[in-house]
Amino acid sequence: MSVLRLADILGIPVGTPPAVQTFTVANDTEGTLNLTFKQADVLSLLNGGVTVRLEVSDGAGGWKPVQEGSNGAGLLDLLGLLGSSTTAKVEGLAAGQYRLTMDINPSLLAVLSGASAVVSVTNESQVDFTATGGVVEGNVITDNGVSGIPDSTGTGADATVNTVNGEAVNADPAVGTVVTGLYGALTIFADGSYTYTSNGNPADIGKLDAFVYQLTTPAGGTATATLYVRTDSTDSTVVWDPANPTAPGTGELLATDDIDTAQVDLVLQVINSPSTATNYTGPGIGGTVTEHFGQTVTVEAGMTAELFVNRTGSSATTTIVLQKFNGTTWVNEPGQSTTDATHTFTLGAGDYRLSSSTAKVLVGTAVSVVQTLATHTGVEITGPTIAVTGNVLAAGDHSVADSQGSSLTVLSVLVDGAYVVPGQIGTVVQGDFGTLTIQGNGDYSYKPTEGGASTNIGQVDSFSYQLTTPSGQMDTATLYIRIDSPGSGLVWDDANPGNPGTDSPGFAAASVVDDSSQAKLTEVADGTDPIATHDTGFVAVHEADGSDTQVWEGGDASINLHLLIGNASNVESIDLNDFSAVDLTVSLEDLVALTSTGTDRLFIQGDDEDSVQLTGNWTVGSTQLENGQEYVVYTSQEDETHQLWVQSGINVV
Repeated sequence: MSVLRLADILGIPVGTPPAVQTFTVANDTEGTLNLTFKQADVLSLLNGGVTVRLEVSDGAGGWKPVQEGSNGAGLLDLLGLLGSSTTAKVEGLAAGQYRLTMDINPSLLAVLSGASAVVSVTNESQVDFTATGGVVEGNVITDNGVSGIPDSTGTGADATVNTVNGEAVNADPAVGTVVTGLYGALTIFADGSYTYTSNGNPADIGKLDAFVYQLTTPAGGTATATLYVRTDSTDSTVVWDPANPTAPGTGELLATDDIDTAQVDLVLQVINSPSTATNYTGPGIGGTVTEHFGQTVTVEAGMTAELFVNRTGSSATTTIVLQKFNGTTWVNEPGQSTTDATHTFTLGAGDYRLSSSTAKVLVGTAVSVVQTLATHTGVEITGPTIAVTGNVLAAGDHSVADSQGSSLTVLSVLVDGAYVVPGQIGTVVQGDFGTLTIQGNGDYSYKPTEGGASTNIGQVDSFSYQLTTPSGQMDTATLYIRIDSPGSGLVWDDANPGNPGTDSPGFAAASVVDDSSQAKLTEVADGTDPIATHDTGFVAVHEADGSDTQVWEGGDASINLHLLIGNASNVESIDLNDFSAVDLTVSLEDLVALTSTGTDRLFIQGDDEDSVQLTGNWTVGSTQLENGQEYVVYTSQEDETHQLWVQSGINVV
């Protein structure tokens, strides 16, 4: 117990820290904070003279407001807590390190100069219980038995209790005989009256003692029966079988498995390399224009990149040229230069560097060219994620609510092989694909790992928790978190919630290699009018002269353009539509086979939901406009007369 004297707070100059008291609620315990004030100080306190803030350590050097007893921001609701008394209690504090901060309204310095607050904390174990043995009394002869009628005492109505469990009962009606049972002690008299005192062991809840007693009469008559004494508790729910008095009670404890789903968007991985700078001084009027080279950057095969340039310094014209190493020497990339202060170069696979040169001016001035590389690996990873929340004790879409069996039942969660009771800020459990934070009341939050592999989609994270009653009865269950993605079409097995998701028939058939019945291409005849064939496969259409376009009419799919060879010709463009995500694989062989003789380019139209996989060696070139649309031009290094024009926004890998 400690005492915070508000006079001490009053003596602190304005602007200095207020009075602070820290305390700890130990693991596996629940704490109660007690604040006691003098009666004379209560009115001033309620008028806003003192503010009290209760916070708990987040374990990382910070403090979080405690909601118990507060107005939601950690400030204690003194009016509600005190009521008409002088003591405020904040109950239900889970394990943690706490900080109590008391501050005062400077205008009430004189009023509260002698005030004081007594602060104490009471900790109660959540796992170790003490109980007071209950006492029950009755009469084995005159009370109704299991059949609903009392014992028969013979024609002379003079039967008495002779023995209990083989022990003789004192014949003196004023002297009781003590018989020790398994879970308590029975004191019984010859007239049948008794008292039973339980041992007070919480583990005995749901158990029963049995005492076999014998009645005798002076005439020599005998009869036997059994007294059953059940051990129950007002804090627990125990079910007894009314038809079988010999059966022990069963606790209504049931932990049920829970299933939840975390949705994760897939994004294409982009690796941002650290920026590097090329610094030099531009030539003066008598100087020489010189090339200055930036750091070499490498784009691996199958990847693309963007090289961002930011130039500062001299106002003289500075020309920045993108160069590529051809295996022997550095050569300027055609059309890849700029004099702008900022510019972005689009790169295919290869080794690159920047060449910067600044024109002469009257006086040489410093120039700085900063380059930053963003590499598009073509690998799908999990993007920004949103936590999914729930409560393992409550009913869900796939489970009924847990039955806790007792108001004192404790929840614990499995962490590194041991069950842990969550503290005030909850317990954090690292899963295979994300992180779970769970509270003692069953509330949980699960956040998938950002930047994880795309193969995480369809996986299941599982977390075990346990319910334990004061009597030691335990039941365990598992929280399953499914990792899904919008539009994935995954099918989940509710009967086996730990199994990964599988592709639905419709989703699997989106691949034209597996099942062409889901592949629909719209053939476009002469001119610009599309004709939807709605066929079950790729239809061979030999077009006449004109702007011939094949439009994808299906849903999300992976398509290899090679499958069209022999089924379509004179194709000028492929339209991947604007309502599905299509992954299109293209090679130089496809381009040559599908386009008409003398045609050296193929247009690919779509949006940022689509991607194009280029096989072979291609060089990315400049951005061009065609019919009002912006395209990025890719040239085959195997045959530089053929080009693939890909609409800007489509992901090219």
